[in-house]
Amino acid sequence: MKRAAIGLLMLFGAAALAQAPFTIVRPQDGARVREVVQFRFPIRSVPQGGFIGVSINGKFIEAVAPAALDTDRERGHYIYKWDTKRLNIPDGEHTVELTLYTSPEGGSSRILGRSSVRVQVENEIKAPADGIPLRYRWVPGKVYRYDLKAVAKEVNEIQYSGLTPEETILMDVSFKGDLSVLDFRNNLGLISWTPVPPAIEIQGGQVNAITSDRMAPVYQEVETTGRVRYQVSRVADSQQADVYYYWVEDLPLLPPRRYKPGDRWSATILLGDPLASGDINQIGERVPVAARLERFEWEQGYKCAKIIYEFTGNLPGKLDLGGMQLEKPKSKVRREVYFAYDIGQVIRVKTSLELEGTIRRDQFGGGFGGPGGFGAPPGFGGRGPGGFGGAEDEGGMAGAPRGGPRGGPRGGAMGAPGAGGLGAPGGQPGGGFGGGGAQTGARNIINRFVVEVDMKLHRIF
Repeated sequence: MKRAAIGLLMLFGAAALAQAPFTIVRPQDGARVREVVQFRFPIRSVPQGGFIGVSINGKFIEAVAPAALDTDRERGHYIYKWDTKRLNIPDGEHTVELTLYTSPEGGSSRILGRSSVRVQVENEIKAPADGIPLRYRWVPGKVYRYDLKAVAKEVNEIQYSGLTPEETILMDVSFKGDLSVLDFRNNLGLISWTPVPPAIEIQGGQVNAITSDRMAPVYQEVETTGRVRYQVSRVADSQQADVYYYWVEDLPLLPPRRYKPGDRWSATILLGDPLASGDINQIGERVPVAARLERFEWEQGYKCAKIIYEFTGNLPGKLDLGGMQLEKPKSKVRREVYFAYDIGQVIRVKTSLELEGTIRRDQFGGGFGGPGGFGAPPGFGGRGPGGFGGAEDEGGMAGAPRGGPRGGPRGGAMGAPGAGGLGAPGGQPGGGFGGGGAQTGARNIINRFVVEVDMKLHRIF
């Protein structure tokens, strides 16, 4: 009899576990939220074969299977993440409703439960009437570790064809890097930029791990405005490696004043290779841009000034991309900087560059898809002067001093010390950018070179 009673209790207990109510546990109704909002509901409320429908302000958005949701096993929650910034959700009140469906095999889905909450989205920060001061804070001993990912790709589009543009990934680089504050005296911070090995490079389907014996720190003396007074690269003493890599970020220049949303000014940005290599005296290209402070908002839990830099048009002169030359290329540049003014540091920089122009191939033969493929910029598979290096330009934003050092003194381009373009063996000529378009009717083919770089704060030590 006792065994039967225990069995019944176990059955009732199992039934109780399976019948947990479907309800949004967090956030509570009326909560103030920002950035990525976690909507939590009990794991035990979702039966096998169940799925979740999501509606925002009465409009159905998507259906999500439990396997696609994050889980918190300790608390027994499924988590649906609502990224209000990525989805450009305006500040204000919104109603989020989750609906639990079940879809029996061979039958139509049924609604098992609904739960909704009203939330107040507050991503924007209201600035005082006189604005907010922006300046760097160089605190000795602090280390800011960033995640950085860069992708270079070629996009080919046949005009008026209705066909989807063909996209080819040329290079994919990811690594972590440390900005270390070593000292602060006389209003100058002594800082270092150091890649944290390994850096992972994917090129032509080949994965290459770049290790510490091929990396070198870069040292800078920097004002609290972000202007670099002095920069030097110290290379390793090892004679075993003939290529050295370094990383240094192009800090936005912030004169000491109070800023308000809508403020505009002229600036320049450095189109820098995120993991550079090559000649120590390489000087890169700076692009004049229009800058504006779009607004103050939350980013990664920090109060930030969101600064936008943009340029659209033909770059003046000639742009050398490691053996290829773009004559006054049609360009589109956008950079978003999130400056955390409470801690005085940049926490995110997103840069996108799109180039489209006439190519002078010189000694580079072949066309798109031919031997050697795409000739990439220095650090992305091409060796030679010019390209995307680093230099401080008078009146521009902080970078390396004019004519100053920018990288290790020995070696060729990233990935291999050869002179070939991306996909070409070392020493062999690469193909010209857009060469294939010339062979099949250039006026009907749009060839674009696109670089996207995202640097995001990972951790503060």
